[in-house]
Amino acid sequence: MIKIHKLEDGDLIKILPMIDKNNNISWIKQYDCVGLNTKTFITDTKGYLKRISHKIRESNSSINLPISTKYAMNIYIDGEIRILNVARTLFQMITNNPKLWDIRGNHQLFIVKGEVKAVGQIFPSFDKSYVSEKSWTPPVNDIDSKDEWYSYIKSNQPDFDNHLERNNIFVHKQLLISHLGKDMLGEIISDDRQKKLDEILV
Repeated sequence: MIKIHKLEDGDLIKILPMIDKNNNISWIKQYDCVGLNTKTFITDTKGYLKRISHKIRESNSSINLPISTKYAMNIYIDGEIRILNVARTLFQMITNNPKLWDIRGNHQLFIVKGEVKAVGQIFPSFDKSYVSEKSWTPPVNDIDSKDEWYSYIKSNQPDFDNHLERNNIFVHKQLLISHLGKDMLGEIISDDRQKKLDEILV
């Protein structure tokens, strides 16, 4: 299990870059997900879940496939690196404030957690969160050392890529078939393959 942070009111979030197994650096990883039951969480980075959902809507089916788009990032909080998943509101707030990307600076995201009612349910709201400039204690000795930052993050970050792979749509294909009543993922892949063949043979 990787350490995924659950946002609470008053959290002060310092964002750190992510380093993958090929040593590529990124700040945010976007993925789609759906929970089919309380134990199974399916992830998708290729757009298949959205295409399946679109096909369901086109057919006016009563099948429920509640897909969410999430944005994952490394954060430093309580003396360790954790994964934070956010939805569009916080994602836009983060991307609209480039000072949050400076790991040497003091700009952090201050979380204000509220509630909003929709469709008879209560959901968390983070609309009033804001960027705060507050001193913090970095986990490295030399804050200007790229090598030290790289070594620290690489050695201490959760393996989010592995998390995505272990929960991806292909791993849980059979469960998805059982939920949908047919192999819609296989149909989409077959359609894509046929389109490529048609293009080659033109």
